[in-house]
Amino acid sequence: MNIFKYIKKAIVFALVVFSLSLALQSPSYAAGLEGKWKLTSLNNSLVPEQLQITAAFDTDESVITGNAGPIPYFGSYKSTDNTIELAKGVVKPPIYLGPEPEEYFSTLSSAKSYDLSGQKLTISSDSGRKLSFIKAE
Repeated sequence: MNIFKYIKKAIVFALVVFSLSLALQSPSYAAGLEGKWKLTSLNNSLVPEQLQITAAFDTDESVITGNAGPIPYFGSYKSTDNTIELAKGVVKPPIYLGPEPEEYFSTLSSAKSYDLSGQKLTISSDSGRKLSFIKAE
């Protein structure tokens, strides 16, 4: 019967369309951000070792968490290609943490792009402010 030819063609067509849809899915640009990072430089100034500022990116949930010393923070971000945006900033306790942590949060909240190079991450704002991280163990 001719109906089997049509069914066979329909199945082949469906498999081709399905394969193409898998092949053309947009890549997860932010996958390289995944994991925990330790801040090493804040706007081109070395961060004192005792300060211990960290950031952890969960690319599945588009969430950033971390600590500025003993104080935890979190927020959500959007990322495509090498751009990043924390549209609502980060949520942290409403206390003054000192000049470096406050500058860190201000710079992080104004982030627009990032660059990954091996185990190093640099997050930049449009005004040239930068956060430099190394991958934490």
